Amino acid sequence: MTTPALVKAADLKRIAAAVKRDGVRIEIEVNGKIVRVTPDIPNNHRVKPVARYEDFDL
Repeated sequence: MTTPALVKAADLKRIAAAVKRDGVRIEIEVNGKIVRVTPDIPNNHRVKPVARYEDFDL
């Protein structure tokens, strides 16, 4: 028999919805093990390619 999951799938879906809605990180501790769910990084914080000199019209 397999070990039961620390956090059920339904709980994870509910937590993920709250994380996306509120933009916060949620941590759950079960039997000394921590499960963290964090939101995606917004697009304004993603790395953008640097424009090179050849790309400019002078």
